[in-house]
Amino acid sequence: MSRTRLDDEVPRRHRRRTELHLFRLVPRDSFVHRLWAGTKLLCLAMLSLTATLHPTWTTLVLVGFVIATGIALAQIPLRAAPRLPRWFFIGIALGGVLSVWSTAPPTVRVQGIMLSLGGLEDWARFLVLAVLLVTGAALIGWTTPAGEFAPALGRLFRPARHLRLPVDDWLVAIALGIRCFPILVDEMQTLLAVRRLRRHGPGRVGDRRSLRFTLGESAREVVDLLTAALVASLRRARDMSEAIEARGGLGAFSDSAARARGVDWCVVLVVASIVAIAFAFG
Repeated sequence: MSRTRLDDEVPRRHRRRTELHLFRLVPRDSFVHRLWAGTKLLCLAMLSLTATLHPTWTTLVLVGFVIATGIALAQIPLRAAPRLPRWFFIGIALGGVLSVWSTAPPTVRVQGIMLSLGGLEDWARFLVLAVLLVTGAALIGWTTPAGEFAPALGRLFRPARHLRLPVDDWLVAIALGIRCFPILVDEMQTLLAVRRLRRHGPGRVGDRRSLRFTLGESAREVVDLLTAALVASLRRARDMSEAIEARGGLGAFSDSAARARGVDWCVVLVVASIVAIAFAFG
């Protein structure tokens, strides 16, 4: 394999390992895809509040069962899962190691060192909670078009309009944020690709010193990436604001003819029953 071929393959393999696929629609004709967007948002809110306010293992298992059932019914393929970088797992493992050094009971003594099993259990519970919350949000993103969120939220928050709250402004902001999230992810992937090209570019693959980054250089890289991401986000926001102003302002979001049907109420009732069981026996 020539050096040029090697230069092309190294970033490409790395990109396949670390590419993100969060909150992007996975086209399927499944039971979960046909549910109203408001039903899925309401179910996620109930499950998230239950797991956050009552994070016992029983509650986490029940919430995980509901989310896993939703993924199975939606026929979400394994390749839709995000491909996280290696440093993410290293950080999680470091958090687990640090939790062992806490003083939460029960504790054990190994080779004269006091280790906290209670701290390790707390770390494991909150790690599972975070994974469940992100997976539940990703499930809605995989099964719901972005244009259906704002109309569904408008119907769910319709009673709040009687309190003279700026519900429409909130909904427009949420709709813009949901639509801009994939754009920001693409922007970050472009910046990471440029960084990989600088590290693995022609003439640098064989240079072993170019692949050895000190802690200071790595910190500067992170700062540079965050600065570039901030500048790119501001540029995108400026372009969007100019486009909105050219069209006459924000206005109101487009309504949808989708409504809650009988099957939606049945799903809400089943999830509410599971939430009640979690609070009763958790």
